[in-house]
Amino acid sequence: MTSREQEAAIHSAEISVKNDPGNFESHIALGTAYFHAERLSDAMESFQQAVALNPNAAPAYNWIGRVCYHTGPAQAAIEAYERAIALDRNYIDPYYGLGILYSAQLGNYAAAIGVFQRALEQNPTEAFLVASLGSTYARLGEFERAIESLQRAILLEPTNDFAYSWLSIIYLHLKSYDEAIKACQSEIGIADSHSARRVLGYVYILQGRYDQAVEQLELSIALEPEDYETRAALSQTYKALDHEQKAQDHYALAAEMAAQEDEYGRACFEAVSGNSDAAIALLEVALTRGQVQPGWARIDPEFVFLQDNPRFKALIDG
Repeated sequence: MTSREQEAAIHSAEISVKNDPGNFESHIALGTAYFHAERLSDAMESFQQAVALNPNAAPAYNWIGRVCYHTGPAQAAIEAYERAIALDRNYIDPYYGLGILYSAQLGNYAAAIGVFQRALEQNPTEAFLVASLGSTYARLGEFERAIESLQRAILLEPTNDFAYSWLSIIYLHLKSYDEAIKACQSEIGIADSHSARRVLGYVYILQGRYDQAVEQLELSIALEPEDYETRAALSQTYKALDHEQKAQDHYALAAEMAAQEDEYGRACFEAVSGNSDAAIALLEVALTRGQVQPGWARIDPEFVFLQDNPRFKALIDG
C-alpha cells in the first residue's frame, strides 16, 4: 500500500468514527489504518477506544498486541495476545503474534512451540499454524521436526508459499541444494517473490552456476529494487563473471542503502559481499543489542556464506 493509499484509508476510517463514534469496529478499522501507516501511538489510542466500547473485542486486543510487539514492552504484548486468545480460542491471529513474539523477539522457543501447539489443539488443520510451528523448530535448530511440520502444512494446503519459503531456507542451510531449488521453484509458482528469487540465486552461487544466479538475482531486484542484500550478492556474482563495471555499480548502490541500516542489516550486507570479518564484527554488536536472536542468525540465508566460518559458529553457538 502506498502512502497515498494509506492516507486515503485513514481519512475514510476517520470519517466512519466521526459519523458513528460508538461503533467499536470503526475504531478498530481506524487503528488498523494508523498501524499500516506506522502511526503506532495513534493506532494504540484507537484500539484502546475499541476496548473501552467493547471489552470482549478479541481483534482489538490482538491489535494492541501487535502494536506492543513493535513498541514494547514485550510483557504488554503477551498480555494483550493472551487476552485475545481467552476471548476467542479459535482466533488464529493472536496465537501467531504471540508465537512469533516468543520466537523471533525473545528467543524463547519452548514458549513459542507451546503457543503453536495450543493453537493447533483448537485449529488442527490450519496449515499456517502448522507451518509456523515448523518455522519455530527451524529457529531452534531442530531441522527434522521443522521439515516434517512444513511438509505437513503443504499437505494441508498445497499453495502454502510460507511453508515452501521456510523449507528453502532450511535446505539452503543444510546444503541440500536440489531440495532448496525445488522449494524455491514451488514458492515462485504459487506467488513470485523477491525473497524466493534471492534464495534461489544464493543456491546457484554456491553451486558455481553464476549465469543462472545472475538471472535470479536480477529478477529479485526487479521485484524489490531496495533489496541491498540481493544487490550485494549480484555484485559478487558479476565479479565472478568478470563484469567489473556491473559489479561496481551494484555494490556502490547496495553499500549506500546498507549504510542506513542497523548493525544487523549491515552484517548481512557484508556477509553477502564476502567481507567475513566485517560481517562477524557487526553481527556481534547486533546480537549484543538484541537486534536479532541467534536462532535466526544461524539460518538467515545471508549468513550461508559464513556458515563454515569458525568465528561465526563460535559467535552463534556461544
